[in-house]
Amino acid sequence: MGVWTLWHPDYWLSGSIKAVTAIVSFYTALTLIPLVPQALALPSPAQLEAANNALQNEIIERRRVELELREYKENLEKLVEQRTAELAKTNELLQQEVTQRQQSQEKMALLVKELESANKELNDFAHIVSHDLKAPLRGISSLSEWLLADYADKLDEEGKNLIDLLIVRVHKIHNLIDAILQYSRVGRIKEEIRQVNLNDVVTEVIELLQPIENVQIEIANQLPIVKFEKTRIEQVFQNLLSNAIKFIDKPQGKIKIGCVEKDGYWQISITDNGPGIEKQHFERIFKIFQKLTDHKNPNSTGIGLAIVKKIIEMYGGEVWVESELGVGTTFFFTLKK
Repeated sequence: MGVWTLWHPDYWLSGSIKAVTAIVSFYTALTLIPLVPQALALPSPAQLEAANNALQNEIIERRRVELELREYKENLEKLVEQRTAELAKTNELLQQEVTQRQQSQEKMALLVKELESANKELNDFAHIVSHDLKAPLRGISSLSEWLLADYADKLDEEGKNLIDLLIVRVHKIHNLIDAILQYSRVGRIKEEIRQVNLNDVVTEVIELLQPIENVQIEIANQLPIVKFEKTRIEQVFQNLLSNAIKFIDKPQGKIKIGCVEKDGYWQISITDNGPGIEKQHFERIFKIFQKLTDHKNPNSTGIGLAIVKKIIEMYGGEVWVESELGVGTTFFFTLKK
């Protein structure tokens, strides 16, 4: 029956087709066998879904980073523009400042030149005035002395006292003119700044002043070597020591010169056992033409301490006084190292 079915005309074509299909299927199976491991290696749907989610998250993260980078870029561009504007403004201000400084320097150079000219004129004027003032004073002094010498027998005591008073006043005015000239020269006429040994300066000043026998001057410790104009520092010690000497009111006068080393400067002190100074006069005595009394030394000009203050402050130092009535006075001043 089966053989009959095989060779039956109605089923021959169908069988042929099935045979061909079987052959093709068999060939296909043989072809697919090498691909089976690769097919087995393909990810599962769950893995694909997880990978897809991860990819989506990465895309979102990249978009977020891109957005942040874009915002950062925009902010950076704004910051660059702002800083550029600031730099341009700063450069403009700097150029203005440079221009102003150049103008200031030109003005300063002009002022220095004018100041030098004014100082020269002032110096010339001071000498001219000094000469013109001293000339009649010398005439008055000489005439007064001649009157005393030639007409002594014709003058009574009151006349002689008046002429003596006239001579004293003339000498006082003469000294005052010299003191004013000294004060005006401080800061205008400068010497070479050099190393000055204060021990030598003080010794020379003491020899120049020739203090009386009842006044003892002691240098308490070694004085320093400083950079200064020798004449100016001599003026400082001469004025302070001469004041201490002439105002001593004790039978035995004592003057002590001391020095203390401080941070960056030397502190010099000159102490005496004179009458002392009231506290209310501590500032006043350093002003020009200010004197506490005339009877002790009528020839005093009241300029000495003003000269001391001007010299010390010109070199960046300070000067001050401490005193107790009836005990004595100490003048302090500082000198830079």
